[in-house]
Order: sequence, then structure tokens, then C-alpha cells
Amino acid sequence: MNKFKAFFTFIGFFWLLLCGFWAVLTLVRGSESGATAAWIGLLINAWALPSWMLLRYLFPGKISGDLREPGAFAGVLVGLALILLTDSERGLPVYLAIYNLFVFLFYLHHLSSVAWPPMPAPGTLFPALEHRDAGRWQAAEYCREHGVRGVIVLFLRGSYCADSRHQLSQLYTLLEDLQRQNVGLVLWSVQSEDRWPHHLLAPNTSQVIFQVRQLAQPVPALFAASNAAPLILHPWIKDAARPSAWLLDAEGYILWRELPATYRMPTTVATLRNQLFRLQE
Repeated sequence: MNKFKAFFTFIGFFWLLLCGFWAVLTLVRGSESGATAAWIGLLINAWALPSWMLLRYLFPGKISGDLREPGAFAGVLVGLALILLTDSERGLPVYLAIYNLFVFLFYLHHLSSVAWPPMPAPGTLFPALEHRDAGRWQAAEYCREHGVRGVIVLFLRGSYCADSRHQLSQLYTLLEDLQRQNVGLVLWSVQSEDRWPHHLLAPNTSQVIFQVRQLAQPVPALFAASNAAPLILHPWIKDAARPSAWLLDAEGYILWRELPATYRMPTTVATLRNQLFRLQE
């Protein structure tokens, strides 16, 4: 299933890019005067989603997404409206733009969804994880070593994911609350730490604040999905972590968890902050 989703996501983005290039080529070659605006509308319509995701990737601390990706959705609709208003003959741009709208909606509601196997429930012991470089990791042992009364465990999908980058860029605003309540923070990914941008690991300082631990191979099926990374990256990385969030007590028992329905909506810092009260119960 992960292979099919990665494949169709790649095909969808490739099609949108191809439609945009098609529109550019048509405009360069010269189109009928009445159709020029329609082809410009198709360009906006086709490249709205790829451009929006690229901006989110490049500026994770400034641009955030939404369940409906409003920035991209607005571009798709503006392009479609421009075509409908200017293409009186209802030519090819109209049909391509409508098809692109369906590609956009299919990506939002299906291709970016996360499939969850049966996961550890609240009240049970959080399973041990295998660190690629440091061996077995257990929450209770981590809490004893660091003298904390609980720990938040986050799984980041990947450094290529705009949403994971945005989540990581916002975590520094949680540090004061964690220090005040004596709670640890552990980040996991299927990638090594050097794959993550330094400015996200060390916001506003040269010293690294966040350490991203790499899951050992084979990746645990509970917390990572095989072949779920974007297809274009498969020569280098095929797996992707499922972007979940967990709050554990000092003994490693699960107090709370969040399993997002889509990787575009990982757990927010506000949600994590609001769950810290559970350690006081």
C-alpha cells in the first residue's frame, strides 16, 4: 500500500508540473489572444500545490499548512476561475484545470493519509526502540539517567517533509515549559541527524538543542512505514516514520498519544503543552 501511495503521489505531482510546463510552452510559442489568459490560469492552477509545498519546505518557521492547505487551494481555485472567465470556447485548459482540482483533492484526502497498525494503548508500557548508533532505548531508563519525571516522544516523518520541518521549527517554544515541569523530549526519525538542517536543530544559537535519533534497520512497523518516502527519494531513502506523539511517565507508561490521520498535520506544540498536566495526576 505504501508503494502505491508513493507512486501515485509522484505521478500526481509530476502531472501538475507537466501541466504547468505545457502552459508555459504554449504561452511562449504564442496562443490565440483570447486563450492567453486561460493558459495563464492553467499555469496558476497546476503549479499552486507544488509551489506551496516548496515554500513550506524552504520556510518551515514562517509558512504553515492546514488540513485544506489554504494557500495551495486558493491558487488552484483562482486559476480555475480565470480559465472559466476567459475561455469562452471551453477548450483544453478547462478540462485540465478540473482534472488538476481532482488531483489536488485526492492528494489532500487520500495520498497524504497515514495508515496505523494496532498501536500501544494509553496505560500500557511504551515499547523499547533500537537506536542505530546507541543500541536499545527505553523510556524508563532515559528518565532515570536524565532525572526527569516524564518524556515526550515524537516521531518525525523525514527531513524532506515540510510538515516535519515546521513541527521541528516550533518545538523550541516548548522548551521553557519542559524545563519548568522537568519533562524530557526525545525525537525519532528513520534518517540520521546530519540529514536535518542545522538551523532547525539549533534555532537562534550555534549549539545543537534538538537531537534526532535514528531508528535502526529494519525499522519498527509500529512507528515507521516501509517504502513510504517520496518515490523520487527511493535511491537514498525508502522508509518514513509515522508522525506520532507520545507522553510517557517516569516508568515508561503511556499517559497520552496522538496518531494524526494525515502526515500534513503532525501534533502541534500547543497540543503537547496542553497534555503536560497529565504528569501531575
